[in-house]
Amino acid sequence: MIYLSMLMALDDQQVFRQALEYAGERLGVEFFSFRYDAKEMPFLRQLVRSFQGHRMTFHGPMRSAELTSRIGSLAMGHTLEAYDRAFELAQLGGANHMVAHTHECCISPDEKSDAMQRCEENLHFLQQRATPFGITLCIENVSLPEKGTPLFDQEEYIALIRRLTECLALIDVGHVHCTGWDLEALCQRLGERISGFHLHSNDGKSDSHAWLHEGTLDVEQTRKIIGMYSNQADIVLEYAHTKGKSAKDLLSDAALFDWASSR
Repeated sequence: MIYLSMLMALDDQQVFRQALEYAGERLGVEFFSFRYDAKEMPFLRQLVRSFQGHRMTFHGPMRSAELTSRIGSLAMGHTLEAYDRAFELAQLGGANHMVAHTHECCISPDEKSDAMQRCEENLHFLQQRATPFGITLCIENVSLPEKGTPLFDQEEYIALIRRLTECLALIDVGHVHCTGWDLEALCQRLGERISGFHLHSNDGKSDSHAWLHEGTLDVEQTRKIIGMYSNQADIVLEYAHTKGKSAKDLLSDAALFDWASSR
């Protein structure tokens, strides 16, 4: 299935909504909120209902969550509360997958080992909370340069996914491009453990969430690798904005991954 991330519609929903209207059931929505704050829940419930007729998947909280926090800490309490609200909305929208970031904070070399262990323990615990809602967590690769020392490098990320057998992987191709990871190796080694891909481009240095043909990502090679090794996975176009773009532009990019549109 091909999804459009709501990230591109946070400032202006017009192009996003038009593309969904033109495509009908052929396009789904990846629901996105930075915080899943208690105060915004009535609005978010209304927003979920507005996408009736489109399949949905979810992106978990970011600014209100930190999965390297210590169990029992105030930060971990806020993290679980935000995820519980997101699980409720995902259930309302009929979604069964939710993207989870391994971390949001900047990691220093001396805290990496302990933070890795806490993150893995917290992901396992969080999946237990997600299961009653019918949700499987999809762990995203987010060890970006601006986050300091990689919490999980490529080999550590692959090992993490293999250990967390109850979860799946979400491969963010823009992040792969920023960090110099090997997309083909990820696809080969994780195989059907990959639930989906976030697709966007950048200059190879900063995570700008540019449109596919507006950065230095080799789009055709990316398309070939995904089609060869992971064509069972979902595709999510995760652009930062739609300024200067049209619904036709979105549908054209979605058409690059036509094998996913029939599922």
